[in-house]
Amino acid sequence: ALAAIITMVVLAELGVNIGPLIAGAGVVGIAVGFGAQKLVQDVITGVFILMEDTISVGDVVNVGAHAGLVEALTIRSVRLRDLAGSVHTVPFSSVSSVINMTKDFSHFVLDVGVSYREDTDQVVEVLKEIDAEMRAEPEFAQRMIAPIEILGVDSFADSAVIVKARLKTQPIQQWTVGREFNRRMKKRFDALGIEIPFPHLTMYFGVDKEGRAPPANLRLSRAAPAAEG
Repeated sequence: ALAAIITMVVLAELGVNIGPLIAGAGVVGIAVGFGAQKLVQDVITGVFILMEDTISVGDVVNVGAHAGLVEALTIRSVRLRDLAGSVHTVPFSSVSSVINMTKDFSHFVLDVGVSYREDTDQVVEVLKEIDAEMRAEPEFAQRMIAPIEILGVDSFADSAVIVKARLKTQPIQQWTVGREFNRRMKKRFDALGIEIPFPHLTMYFGVDKEGRAPPANLRLSRAAPAAEG
């Protein structure tokens, strides 16, 4: 700044018209100001995120359109690596909210769908048994913080009754624990004959006031043979 002022004064003393130079410098200053606006916003937002310990290296976060493992943090941006291995560099000025999925501990939410004819109390007992088995094993005992939390019958879907539960784990361990729990749950349900239904449609023809349903007339016919030649 001092060199620019001295240069302008010297040129003015030499008789050079510095008016256009000053006008040009003003335009350049405005352009730099607009360009620096985003940079200042990046830095200010980044300072508060770092001061509040919202994100740390090693966390798995969702910052709007981007999600992944935090590999690096600067005062201006965060660098994420997603499951496919792609690296996303996100400036803090474009971050409107931060979802940290691995802060202090994690949860794996289970939406267990079973057939309408199944006993949901039995399903809950099976889930508790699987949880107890996993927590008794050294491999998962250090990853699972607390016993399974059964939230109960959550909803009635088109083809299934949804029982919701969640597993509390160490940070970033929810997916490893959850996948193993799902594997064991599928095997246990198969062994006990508990049906995990696939989407299907039940047709209801209705009944009259006497409780009689109208007949469902079906007509079966053979397919016409394919024309030869």
